[in-house]
Amino acid sequence: MEQPRKGETRTRLIVRFLARRLRRIGPVFVGVFLATAFSLYLLEHGAPDGKFASLKDAFWFCVVTMSTVGYGDIFPVTGLGRILTGGFILFTLGTVGLLITAVSEAIMEVKRMEEHGLIGTRMQGHVIICGFNSMARASLVELLAADRKVALLCEKQEELTAARDQFEKNPNLFITAGEPTQDIFRDRMNGASAEAYIIAMSDDAKNLIAALNVKVVSPNARLVVALQREELRQTLEAGGVTYIASPNELSGRLVASAAFEPEVAVLLEDLMSGDVGSADMMQYQAGELAGRTVGEIRDTLAQLDGPLLVALAKKNGANYHVKPNPGRDVRVEAGDHLIVISDEGQAARLEEKFKLRQGR
Repeated sequence: MEQPRKGETRTRLIVRFLARRLRRIGPVFVGVFLATAFSLYLLEHGAPDGKFASLKDAFWFCVVTMSTVGYGDIFPVTGLGRILTGGFILFTLGTVGLLITAVSEAIMEVKRMEEHGLIGTRMQGHVIICGFNSMARASLVELLAADRKVALLCEKQEELTAARDQFEKNPNLFITAGEPTQDIFRDRMNGASAEAYIIAMSDDAKNLIAALNVKVVSPNARLVVALQREELRQTLEAGGVTYIASPNELSGRLVASAAFEPEVAVLLEDLMSGDVGSADMMQYQAGELAGRTVGEIRDTLAQLDGPLLVALAKKNGANYHVKPNPGRDVRVEAGDHLIVISDEGQAARLEEKFKLRQGR
């Protein structure tokens, strides 16, 4: 399947495909049109009761005949003129059919490209996910549940089809397939405008390559990488990765917790899920709540019947230091983030009251 050119929009693609399909028939049609108009003018001009007073009348007649409107204001009166008109009518019937077919084929070709994610997205502030394994799918579900815009890069075409079937063309989701190259990140996924990346592909070598390409395209974006092999952790940390997740390590901790404190494991699993109706762990920039102490914020949230403040992420240079269960006297500063436990209704009240937005 043909690839779109850099920055090429859907409309430009249709025009380009249409022009390519009409490259042969187009000059022939224009030539026949001009030849018919000039010939009719020469044959009909000056004939008794002739209707072609000028060359403009001949062109008008050809346009009306081609469109099958047939106003009847101008028509040939000579025998040769009528024969020529009959031939032109038969010619235009065929060429108009070819034109309609060409337009339809061009539109269908662009639609197929859209279905395969070959026409880039213009999302802003979105999250790019590389991979469609179980971890990537879980991340995708959570982000879409939080109403975040996501661009998904699948490794294989069958994964793209499965993703489309599962998420039924969610308007907040753009899906494409291919290798995690700089060109795909930059041109197809609008990576320069992405807020964060989640790299969770099937192979750690691909994860490493993807992370390096991300740092070129989006050096300031938050970058989360899921690793299978711990020996690559230091390499990625040195490369500026924001967070490195080890699925085996996380699963091991959860399993160990379930062995002797099963209710804690159930709670943690619930908090990590964005299912409707369940509690969730959420993060908000302090916003209008900055300047207050933790105790004052907790009291305010209690009066609002809102979320429970359980941790505070304090700004520390370019990074954040997370303080679980901070003391009531700790003052929240501008740029700090509140980490809360909340259900959907509590979060909605908090966001509406203080104009906050989930995430960083």
